[in-house]
Amino acid sequence: MIMHRFYRRYPAAGVKNLGNPKGHFEQLGVYCGMAFDKKEAASTSLCSINDDDGLFVWSERTIGELKKRNGTLQKLQLDAVAYLWEICYDMLIATEHNVSESPGYEGLGLRENTHARR
Repeated sequence: MIMHRFYRRYPAAGVKNLGNPKGHFEQLGVYCGMAFDKKEAASTSLCSINDDDGLFVWSERTIGELKKRNGTLQKLQLDAVAYLWEICYDMLIATEHNVSESPGYEGLGLRENTHARR
C-alpha cells in the first residue's frame, strides 16, 4: 500500500510506522488565516451580486438589510464577510480558550430573533 508522506511523518500515536516520524498526528495544531485587501476586494468575487463568479450568495433580503446601514454597500458586504469568518473561527476554538467579546453581527444591526414567527 502506498501511503502519503504526511502520514509517514506524523502517524497517529500507537501506530507502527516505517521510516522516521517527526511526531504524532495528535501533536499537530491547526492554523488557518483569512484576509482580504479592502481596496481590491470590492471588485472581486467577495462582493459580486448575481454573478456566476461570486464567492457568496447575497440575497435580495440581505442586500436590502445592508443598504439600511451607514456606509457603502461594498464596505458593508466586506464587514459581513469578516464577521462570518470571525464566527467560523469562534466555532473552531475550544470554549476555554475563546476570549472573544466582539459583538460580531450585532455591529451590522443583525441580532438573534427572540420572537417566534407566525
